Amino acid sequence: MLRSLRKYSNSTPVKILYGLLAALFVVWGVGAVGGEHVDVVAKVHGRPITRGAVSQAATQLREQYERMLQGKAAGDLFRNLDLEGQALDQLIDDALLQEEARRLGVAVSDEDVLDAVTKIPDFQEHGRFDPDRVRRYLEYRRDRGEFEAEIRRSLLFQRLEGLVADGVQVSDGEVEERYRHDHERAVVAFARVSAAEIARSVTLSDEELEKYLADHPDPYRVPAKVRVRYVAYRPADFAKDVQPTDGEVAEQYALSKDEKYAEPEEVHARHILVQVEPGASDDAKAAARKKADDLLAQLKAGADFPALAKKSSDDPGSAAQGGDLGFFPRGRMTPAFEEAAFALAPGQLSDVVESPFGFHLIRVEEHREARTKPLEAVRDEIVARLKAERGAKLAREAAEEDLKKIARGGAFAEVLANRHIQETPPFAQKDDVPGVGRLAAFADAAFALRTGQVSDLVESDGPEPTIYLLVPFERTEAHVPPLAEVRDRVLADARRARAEETARQRGEALLGRAKEIGLDRAAAEAGVKVEETGPFERRGALPSKLADVPAARTDAFTLDAAAPLAPKVYTAGGDAVVVALRERLPADTTKLAAEKDKLRDSLLQQKRHAVSAAYLGFLKERALREGALEVRPDAARRG
Repeated sequence: MLRSLRKYSNSTPVKILYGLLAALFVVWGVGAVGGEHVDVVAKVHGRPITRGAVSQAATQLREQYERMLQGKAAGDLFRNLDLEGQALDQLIDDALLQEEARRLGVAVSDEDVLDAVTKIPDFQEHGRFDPDRVRRYLEYRRDRGEFEAEIRRSLLFQRLEGLVADGVQVSDGEVEERYRHDHERAVVAFARVSAAEIARSVTLSDEELEKYLADHPDPYRVPAKVRVRYVAYRPADFAKDVQPTDGEVAEQYALSKDEKYAEPEEVHARHILVQVEPGASDDAKAAARKKADDLLAQLKAGADFPALAKKSSDDPGSAAQGGDLGFFPRGRMTPAFEEAAFALAPGQLSDVVESPFGFHLIRVEEHREARTKPLEAVRDEIVARLKAERGAKLAREAAEEDLKKIARGGAFAEVLANRHIQETPPFAQKDDVPGVGRLAAFADAAFALRTGQVSDLVESDGPEPTIYLLVPFERTEAHVPPLAEVRDRVLADARRARAEETARQRGEALLGRAKEIGLDRAAAEAGVKVEETGPFERRGALPSKLADVPAARTDAFTLDAAAPLAPKVYTAGGDAVVVALRERLPADTTKLAAEKDKLRDSLLQQKRHAVSAAYLGFLKERALREGALEVRPDAARRG
């Protein structure tokens, strides 16, 4: 692709592609570098790394983890991941690698970046590069920026890694050794002490339940709750009595018609595309042009345009609709296509039109001149907008006036006697408020106020925000309820805890006895069933019987005939599980030949990454030794 772009760098399609991508990068500020370097936390070869850069990189890392974990990560997990520390390490590594690339003369050209962008799968439509997808992506990322810089940096690091790890190879012996290691098999026996079975016979006195509740209060704790009286000032309620005059409607129309009601010039067109691949040979282009000329001749002879488009067009997005592109304004299509389409009268057929996608035949179905919607067509819309704006203004004025009266000493009930005062049932601070919904400001105010104290104005978000005045009148503090209220829950939890602890103790006793006489005899003495898995591989899934004990898979391959017992009791769903190796089986090598190339590639990548990581470690040590790497002790907030 890069060679093709260079070869045809003077051609119109490539110039258009370069111009378009360059324009996109400029419009969206991608790759721009600016701003003052403040709060420097590290320097690498004189290049500063600021606190802001670390925070931005940490935010991006968090978003990456959230995408991988599909929103299942908790705040504690993110704190344990030390995202700012990771981000600082990455920024330091990036700076070291960029300096090394500069020293070695490794560079990435603008052509290389453009070539990489055109090959990104997310920017492809039916196997062809689609600039609109780049535009939409940049719109989404506008506040993050650095798209071009990310591509350039990735290409630079790939080239540097290629230089560093160029001589890395993987031998046939290494491939076979890894295959045998990964596909070695084990069969294990296991005895499961069931907590559920033990629980059936567990009995607990009220004293024991009281103690369990006292020792484990948090699951049963009832949060603080409050009840409030409130008045909701909804714009829609105040808008009911608003009736804009004809003069007001006309004034609003005059003020906003150019912005809101202007419709651009549009054409409704069909087309037939004879596609030409980027970088196609002259012969291929000539053949495509001849096909387009033949289709044009058929149309001029009376052929049905939609039928011919369905049969012959290479545009998958419109061929099935008879080439119908619908209405489009100027600026939507490529320049040559747009110029031809807007020059045609309704029903008129174009000559062959060349664009970066190939050759087109265009027929315009309808042409709409630029126009402004008349007042009568948009009157209802303007009236609705004026009513909503006036209703919001009146709602706010009423709420502010009522609040002033209360501030001057008026009682909530007296001042608001003519309003609709509502009462909530008890709610906790993190609950949805009945009748209000999830409004944090409302709940926060309710819990911050004393009983009888009136709030400031509380406003909801949204296109039609509601304003609230509220006063708490009943409060229940957080508390652990008496056993009688939560007895069933406490009994179930305490019974389960007792059963799980008993299962663990019996499991430990079983393991100790098994070390003396073997698992089978020890289990028989304890009245526990011994089960056996089928063969499973080191990297394969555990058989379903033992799927809830994932650690047993790894541990099984550390056992042997001389020491078959796993050294610990596993816990799975409250059960205690004791595991012993039955046998280890060598890998079945019948599939080695089929998987050899794939495994070699995997090992090669691992080796290359290991070499690159070692080289990065060398760069860091050298920079520290030479004083080219400085990091403030408090550079990143760890934990």
